[in-house]
Amino acid sequence: MTAKDKQGYMVLGGVLAVVVAVLAVRMAVDRRPKPDVDNCVDPVTANTVIVIDHTEHVADQTMAEIASRAMNWVRDNVAVNERVSVFTVSDLVRKSLKPVLSRCRPREEGDRLTENQRKIRKRFHETFQKPLLDVLKVAPGDTRESPIAQALTDISLSHYLRGKSNTLLIFSDLLENTAPFSMYRCTSATNPVKAYRETRRGAQERPSFQNTRIVVNLVPRFGQPVETLRCRDQFWPWFFGDNEGEQASVTFDYLPGGRLAGGKSE
Repeated sequence: MTAKDKQGYMVLGGVLAVVVAVLAVRMAVDRRPKPDVDNCVDPVTANTVIVIDHTEHVADQTMAEIASRAMNWVRDNVAVNERVSVFTVSDLVRKSLKPVLSRCRPREEGDRLTENQRKIRKRFHETFQKPLLDVLKVAPGDTRESPIAQALTDISLSHYLRGKSNTLLIFSDLLENTAPFSMYRCTSATNPVKAYRETRRGAQERPSFQNTRIVVNLVPRFGQPVETLRCRDQFWPWFFGDNEGEQASVTFDYLPGGRLAGGKSE
């Protein structure tokens, strides 16, 4: 056998080794668990819940910022196979509270050698990114009641916020307004926590969060009475106060735009 023949066999052997390696990787990829209809692969251990207050109209710039902040958070903080659920709050949540969208984040990229990158990106866009942006762009209307606290309590009791790691993004003016309890009825003598707890007798009074990052994005409402704002500022720190774990935190940040107390957007 000549030196040239030996070199040829070595090249052929190298090519065969690469082919075998590619086939092995492809077989391993094919054996991975397939995602379900919600893009999820069991077990799902992390959750992000986005709650948008749809009980009153908001300014255009407020709506745009809500979508921007939510999408940026998902892009920068949500891991692959983390479930993202979007809830909207209206006066219907007392009888029917369910997410308008609940899907796990799929992979946006794959193995360049063995997988179709274009197909993976297309699936990411069509089954996750676009549906999420579509629901975030739905404009709120005006409803008779604003049961924000009840909605958040009920969500905290569901599997949507009971993972090992949880994030709760809230977009609301936090002005609770229901027949049993309303911040608009607060007076200088009102203890909002005590008044609210009376309405929750026989049920869980406030959420019990576990390892949950809570990010509250406040919708500005101009012209509110001092008593209303005082009640809001006393009530919500108590409401979010039962939260344990290394990740547990609560932050507040205002959104742009706003609305006058009489209903005119600015």
